Amino acid sequence: MQVILLVNLGSPNEASVPSIRLFLRKFLSDKRVIGLPRILWLPILYGVILPLRSNRLLKQYQSVWLDTESPLIYYTRMQQELLQGRYKENILVKYAFSYSAPYFNDELEDLHKKYSIDKLTVLPLYPQFSSTTTSAVFDQTARFYADKKYLPNLNFIRDFHDNSYYIEAIAESITKHFIKYGKPERLIFSYHSLPVKIIEAGDVYYEQCLASSELIAGKLNLTKDEYQITFQSKFGRDTWITPATAETLALLPKAGVKNIAVVCPGFISDCLETLEEIEVTNREIFINNGGVTYQYIPCLNCSDVSINLLYQLTRK
Repeated sequence: MQVILLVNLGSPNEASVPSIRLFLRKFLSDKRVIGLPRILWLPILYGVILPLRSNRLLKQYQSVWLDTESPLIYYTRMQQELLQGRYKENILVKYAFSYSAPYFNDELEDLHKKYSIDKLTVLPLYPQFSSTTTSAVFDQTARFYADKKYLPNLNFIRDFHDNSYYIEAIAESITKHFIKYGKPERLIFSYHSLPVKIIEAGDVYYEQCLASSELIAGKLNLTKDEYQITFQSKFGRDTWITPATAETLALLPKAGVKNIAVVCPGFISDCLETLEEIEVTNREIFINNGGVTYQYIPCLNCSDVSINLLYQLTRK
C-alpha cells in the first residue's frame, strides 16, 4: 500500500479556552518552535503565556470559526478528500497535524496497524522550508521509525517554494482576484516572520520567501514598484525578519499608496493568522492610517488549482 500523508501545523479542535490552551502548550513546547533552554522557557509558557494568551485568543478564534471546526482543519480535511479522489484505490491519502488531533504519531501508528505500507510520502504543507515547521515534521517522522523494525520507502517533500505548479497556482489565484476586484496600486506578499538568529544559523526560509515572491511577481508581470515583501506575526523580544507587515501598512498611505492587496503565499490554507490578523486587524491598521482600499486574497484552500498542486507534488 502506498500512503500519502498531508501534514499541517494544527489548530484547536474547539473554540474554547481549554482546547486553545492544549494546542498552544503542544505547539510552544516544541524545541523547533521555541529554542530557549527549557529551564527558562517553561516557567514563561506555563506561568504567563498559557494563562493569558489562551483567553485573549478565544474571541479571535470564535470570529473565524466555521460551523463545527476551525478553517485550517476544514480545508486540510477537504484537501485530503479531494486529493484522494485524484488517486486510484491502491493509493491512500490521509492528513495529520503536528500539534492537534489527528496527531501525526497517532495517525501513522493507526495506518501501520491497518495496512502494509511499502511507500510513504510525507508532505508538510509549508511551501517554504523552515527549521521551525518542516523540520518539526521531519523530527516526528524520524522519531516514529526510530524504534521500528520496518521502514517503508520514504519520500519526504522538503519544500515547494519554486515548484512551477505552486507558482502558477498562486499567480492564477491572484489574477482571478484582480479580475474580480481590480488591480491594486501595490501587491503585498506577507509571510510569517522568524527571529533573525534562526536565519543567521542557516535556515533558508527568508531566502525562499524572496524567491517565491519574485517568481510569482514575474508570472504576473509585475514591476518592482508594484509589489512588496513583508513579514507578520512577531512573537517575543528577539529581532525578527523585517519589514513588518503591520508597520508597512501603517506607512503606505502616508507614501501615497492607498489601494493595496495582500496575499500570504506561505500558507496553503487560511487559518487564524490569515483570516484574523491579515484580513481584519491589518485592514484596520491600513484604513485607520489613511488607506482607502484593502483587499485580502485568500489562500489556495481546496480550490481546483490547490488540489492539482498537491497531486503534482505527490504523484512521483
